[in-house]
Amino acid sequence: MILSQTLQETRQPLRVLCEMLRVGRRAIVAFPNFGHWRVRLSMLTTGRAPKTRLFPYDWYDSPNIHFLTVDDFEQLAREEGLAVERRFFLAGRRTVDRLPNLRAEVAVFLVRQKSEDRSQKTE
Repeated sequence: MILSQTLQETRQPLRVLCEMLRVGRRAIVAFPNFGHWRVRLSMLTTGRAPKTRLFPYDWYDSPNIHFLTVDDFEQLAREEGLAVERRFFLAGRRTVDRLPNLRAEVAVFLVRQKSEDRSQKTE
């Protein structure tokens, strides 16, 4: 199952993610990284909600309800017992290898329930 650029727009993102993993064995989740340095700089210099090339909306017109970062999603995965099988970080058309919470514009994760590990070993 794929959830691309939508997690931050849902009212109950954790519930959506859990339902995806209940129905499918794995989920690909992609979201804009609100920890990107341009977003941080925009807030720092203007003192207002970020408005950048990646986030072109005014705060009152944005489809984004939740503002998450790479670090936020990784913490959620740990707390919810999700196994992160792969992660990709992008800035434009380039991949980001170092400091993804600061440098990535978009994060892509392949996740699954950790409980799958135990059930596969007992089969």
